[in-house]
Formats: sequence, structure tokens, C-alpha cells
Amino acid sequence: MAKQPQKKSSLVPLVIIGIVLAMTVGGIAMLYSTSKPPVANNSTASNRSTNAANAPRPQATVPANAPAGASPVYAIGQPTAAVTVEEFADFQCPSCASAHPEMKELQGLYAGNKNVRFIFRHLPLSIHDKAMEAAASVEAAGMQGQPKFWAMMDQLMTNQQAWANAPNYKEIWRGYAEKIGLNMQQWENDASGMGTRGRIELDMARANAIGVRSTPTVYINNKPIAFADMNVATMRGVIDAEIAAANQPAPVANTSNSNTNR
Repeated sequence: MAKQPQKKSSLVPLVIIGIVLAMTVGGIAMLYSTSKPPVANNSTASNRSTNAANAPRPQATVPANAPAGASPVYAIGQPTAAVTVEEFADFQCPSCASAHPEMKELQGLYAGNKNVRFIFRHLPLSIHDKAMEAAASVEAAGMQGQPKFWAMMDQLMTNQQAWANAPNYKEIWRGYAEKIGLNMQQWENDASGMGTRGRIELDMARANAIGVRSTPTVYINNKPIAFADMNVATMRGVIDAEIAAANQPAPVANTSNSNTNR
């Protein structure tokens, strides 16, 4: 009977060790579960990856030494404009298609305004299987003149749902090309040419240097616009403020001190 308390006391260290091990294992499991990234829903993963609001933000301003992109550019407005609106887009990106009416309306509001210039840049994303070909088809249209570029761009953006998942998407694009009056043989040759691909890659190099990773991305005078602000009212306010700032008279130097010193 005298030995029984000693047996019980000898079990105490083992019990403590067991409790510590259980707490350690539980803590590791909890840490793993909280740090493990959530599994994306397949139905929304594509939209999230193209949504500028959920992607890494581009640099606050475009560096002065950033690659220029394809030249000459496809632009609406004068090179001497005080305000430049630069858009990076992917023709198969749903968010780009939803932003397109806003960008188109904005261009209409400033049509003929010498103070504003709109530039389009290609940024086909690898997650979209037809994005590069779509960019090439629009670029090839532009080789028949600036108006043809913007007309073909509008066709692909406006009708994105009709061709994005269609097996005969090239035939659909051919219909758009005929509709806007392209020379079909030239368009087909240019769409598969190295010159067209080279221009797209120059735009992509500019996007990469700036830090653009998602579409649509818009800069106004080299300053990024948040995806939530890509609406006519907000962008118009930014543009008008930039115009006003550019048109302010230069401050007159104060010469009173120098006159009195004389």
C-alpha cells in the first residue's frame, strides 16, 4: 500500500509530456489551416485574375525610362495634348468588355478636344486562349489605317460574348473585318505576320516594365486609375482637373527684392 502513491506520482511527468505534445500538434494544425491559401472557385477564378481591383497595383506613376511600347501608337487626339489617357486591355477579358462602353463614351465626350489624347495598348493575358490572336486581328486591321483599328477593336470588345468561347471564332472575326470594310487578304496576311506580333510584344514589354499585371489598367497622365474608378464621371473629373492644371498660367517671379537692392 505504501508504494501506490509513488506509482501515481511517477505518471505525472508522462501526463504532462502528453498534454504538451497534443497542444503542439494542435497548434501546428491550426497554423497550417489558417496560412493555407483558399481554393479558388473555378467559376470566378478567371474574372478575378483579370480584375484590376484584385490584382497587384501598377506603379504609382509611370517611370520616365519605361519602354515606349509600339510606335507609332494607335491614338485618338494630338501628340501635343496636355492629358494622355493610356489603356492596357485584353480582348478576351470580361472586365475589359465591361469597361469598354465607359472608355468609348469618354472618348466621345472629348472628341476634337486638343487637350486630350487616348492611347490603346495590347496586354493579352496567358489565361485567355484567344487573347493573342484577337490582339493580332485588331493590330492587322490597324495596318489599314487608324480608323480601322478602332472599328475592329470596338467589334471585338462589344461582341466578346459571341466569340470568346465559340469554336468558329476566326470566322466570326472575319465577319467583323468584312463589316468594317477591310481588305480581307491583307488583313489575314498581317494578322499572322511577325510585324503584328512584334508590335503587340512591345506593348507587353511596356506593361511589364510599369508593373501592369491585370486588365483593364488605365493611366491618366501616367497616374493609375483604380478599377472601381473606371467610369465616365470619375475619369472625366480627373481629366478636367489635369487640363485645368496644365492651363494655369506660370507664376510671375517676384522682383521687388531685387529692385530694392538696387
